[in-house]
Amino acid sequence: MNEKSDMVPFFPLSVFLLPGEDIPLRIFEPRYKQLVEDMRHSGITFVIPFVMDDRFQEYGCEVRLKEVLAENPGGRMVITVESVHLVKILSYKKYFPGKLYAGGGIARLPASACIQNAALLEMIRNYTEQFDPEFLRFCKESVISYQDVVKALNLPSEEKYRFISMPDTTEQDNFLAGQLRYLKMIRHQETMLGDDFGLN
Repeated sequence: MNEKSDMVPFFPLSVFLLPGEDIPLRIFEPRYKQLVEDMRHSGITFVIPFVMDDRFQEYGCEVRLKEVLAENPGGRMVITVESVHLVKILSYKKYFPGKLYAGGGIARLPASACIQNAALLEMIRNYTEQFDPEFLRFCKESVISYQDVVKALNLPSEEKYRFISMPDTTEQDNFLAGQLRYLKMIRHQETMLGDDFGLN
């Protein structure tokens, strides 16, 4: 990976978004009001360094301002941001140059690889056919990427971060296979309970 550092604003949170995912944020601190104003006027992005156990982690997500949902005269607002890249955090500065908010150096990660494991692809297709035809609604291509499946699983931030941090595709394949087996078991039990209810 090219680790040429780009300097961007930081807004640390216990939130980890994959590209295309969005989330509402409440903005009330002066430093983040300033950040949102800078985004509105110049179109800059910022990075959410992922915070877990009160510590910055190695990776985060770069987001853009999608919408201002609400704003009061005091400057408090609710915004929606959308993830555009996953990034590696290379450095941290308490103050971005000339600003109230923090910032630092990042390197953008490559786009998500496509799944090549035939057994895993078959598991995905079987689950989609048997239980959820809309499972891969995020997938816009004929090929299936790792991030397509992670988004479809609707995992919490900690699990998404754990997946992105895995060192190789073998570990990622095993992780996704385990998640699919668990999800299939839950759906099968739901079906069985529904059948029992219908008989009573």
